[in-house]
Amino acid sequence: MVQQNPALLQPFLQQLGASNPELLTLIERNQSEFVQFLQEGAEAGDDQDMGDMFGEGGMMGEGGGEQYVQVTEQEKESIERLVAMGFDRQMAIQAFLACDRNEELAAN
Repeated sequence: MVQQNPALLQPFLQQLGASNPELLTLIERNQSEFVQFLQEGAEAGDDQDMGDMFGEGGMMGEGGGEQYVQVTEQEKESIERLVAMGFDRQMAIQAFLACDRNEELAAN
């Protein structure tokens, strides 16, 4: 999404800083890698690239394996609406969680 509309990056980073300051700190420490990652347009769900960029385990936790997050029925419906907008399911889930479960912000 940032590749298509670079103006989204700053608001996203601000929201990310509010909801996950540790991740924002990692991005700030690795700005050139982060920019390269954005420019390459990583495939949705390609956690290995994210793990390489942010150190062992990446953002998904130890070993880069799958991580399960419990969501309420309302949150599941929000994710389904994001998918219905045309977003890849994995990308919709990641955006929804990164935006502190705010459907409108995730859609933007």
